[in-house]
Amino acid sequence: MILGTEKITKDITVIFEGAPRDKIFSSPNNPHLSESETDVHIEALINWNEDIDIPSQVPGSFIPYLKVRAKITNQETDESKTIDLVPHINLIDGFHYARNIKLPGSVDNEYLITFTIKQDSDQLSYHKDWKDNYATPVIPEISFTYQDLNFFNVSQETRR
Repeated sequence: MILGTEKITKDITVIFEGAPRDKIFSSPNNPHLSESETDVHIEALINWNEDIDIPSQVPGSFIPYLKVRAKITNQETDESKTIDLVPHINLIDGFHYARNIKLPGSVDNEYLITFTIKQDSDQLSYHKDWKDNYATPVIPEISFTYQDLNFFNVSQETRR
């Protein structure tokens, strides 16, 4: 379920998705909801554009070292929760940011989601050649909001 596609800069595009829940494997320091406790898998695919012309950057490739947060609000009850999307990898999307979530209400309610993306300045360092030629930070802090989202259909799907 495509929630939205946005061009962050002339070189970077993000696709926000609601996907079927899945079994996620990670370290104990990075816990995820079990598949049975999950309503939907929220994703942000943040990549260089296919026509990028920056030396050493691969067109269409994943952009690491970002902090991606989603605030999910039930439009009927005003209950909300905020989650951090973390790096994932699968065979469909490759690297992306995602998280299994339990919605703050029923899967057939309507939701508003605000995604906020910013650079993880504690993790990413710049060389002089980048700083002299391109924007720093690579991604400015930016937010996108989508409303009237219903996850019933995607919550009924399963991954194969």
